Amino acid sequence: MSDSRLIASSMRKKLFAAAILGLIAALAQADPNAAVTRLADGFDFPIGRPNADGYRISRGFTPHGHLGEDWVGQGGSGTDFRNPVYVIGNGIVTLARDFRRSWGNVVVVRHAFMEDGQVKYADSLYGHLDRILVREGQQVARGAQIGTIGNAHGLYAPHLHFEVHKNLSIGVVHTMFAGDLSNYYIPSDFVNSHRSLGSGNRVTTVAVNNYVMPSYPGVPAIPSLTPAKDSSAFSADPKHRAGDFQWSRYDDLTNPK
Repeated sequence: MSDSRLIASSMRKKLFAAAILGLIAALAQADPNAAVTRLADGFDFPIGRPNADGYRISRGFTPHGHLGEDWVGQGGSGTDFRNPVYVIGNGIVTLARDFRRSWGNVVVVRHAFMEDGQVKYADSLYGHLDRILVREGQQVARGAQIGTIGNAHGLYAPHLHFEVHKNLSIGVVHTMFAGDLSNYYIPSDFVNSHRSLGSGNRVTTVAVNNYVMPSYPGVPAIPSLTPAKDSSAFSADPKHRAGDFQWSRYDDLTNPK
């Protein structure tokens, strides 16, 4: 192929990509319940990154029972108190607040990823945290610290409760959805089967503000960020460039009761 044809082909590809990004941005702008985020390039474990080194599962996933995994340090529960908790993959924070009761501080992150040639979605949940270090609407990159291991304000021995949801309406309300594999992934299985993915760092739209919230009074979120609505936000802000996410730390603003 001649140089002129190569250049023309490259230009067509760039124009097509620009048109797609423009369409995504327009759709997100038109819908207040949508935001732009990066596709995940793979997933890691939320502690002892990337392979859960130094940790073990003290209680596993049980359908219609324990709908996540409890992770503790190899030395036993309590040896990991206030250790770092990391987001498993690129995504956007959709919940970051203290739900008290049995949850304590919780972070939920929404992920988009390519699988079998299609964009799919999942939520990762990190429960019983001692501290929350992110805000709702914030973009986070794979491996970024989002909190520290806690004990749900003293209700449990320290551990990380970790879930991965197929159903994007669950949030922190288990009772409205069947506790089975139609709504949940087995967390370790999900991570192990999605360690490396293609098309990472492309942008796409995801739904936000779609959770069924608890009926008991919760503590409001730390003031949220405005989710990105336009793909240009990622290239304009150096914090959002691939591999260069530099988020500030945000302490949980509440005291246990």
